[in-house]
Amino acid sequence: MIRKTISSSAKSKGQSFVELAIVLPLLLFLLIGFVEVGAIIYSYLSMLDVAREAARFASEHDPTIFQGPGPGGFCEDDVLHFYQDTACVIIGAGFNPDLTLNPATDDVTISVFTIDDNLVSDRLPADGDGVWSLYAENWTRNCDGTLDSLTPFMTNADVQAIFNLPPPTTGPGTPTPGSGTALPSAPTDKGRVLVEVYYCHEQLLNLPIISDVIPNPVPLHAYSFMPAPAAAPTATPMGP
Repeated sequence: MIRKTISSSAKSKGQSFVELAIVLPLLLFLLIGFVEVGAIIYSYLSMLDVAREAARFASEHDPTIFQGPGPGGFCEDDVLHFYQDTACVIIGAGFNPDLTLNPATDDVTISVFTIDDNLVSDRLPADGDGVWSLYAENWTRNCDGTLDSLTPFMTNADVQAIFNLPPPTTGPGTPTPGSGTALPSAPTDKGRVLVEVYYCHEQLLNLPIISDVIPNPVPLHAYSFMPAPAAAPTATPMGP
């Protein structure tokens, strides 16, 4: 009887070890996955915070002011350089030291829109694509340096669509495709600023089994779109 009890106990322990050996890799995989995903979410939220803060700064300043830097450089002097100083809110170590951009892969972009009668009448900077880039147009490339797209994340048509209701698609009186109705009770003349952050997030552990599921680095993109009163269209002076 005693031998049977001992044999049964040993068998139970052996079964427990086998079950643990089967389940443990899965538990470790889930734990590592939670750590990596948590780090990605933290990086994205950090990007969103700095993008909003930079957009708030830009919304309070004139986008046509971009003098050269003083002796201390763009981020250190007291002279306004609209684009550079807006980017300094993001790359400055004082606001979010946990987010450090890599000039070789990451980027900060800024676009300013003048909207007249709910149509984009002007876009700054006036350099062709209307996108100011901090780090040599990295926003157009993937994290490995290959070309991704030359089309801005938010085109003029995208901005106009935000302020126009889509037309009905069925029924009598259907308007011409592509037309729309202005949002009710909203001003039709305004300025807007778009600040974007492009960031290649490096995995913390970089384990092969995780990299097979989650790319390394992980391309992240956050943006903030805010009013910019200084970019609003100037009213035409009335004649005598």
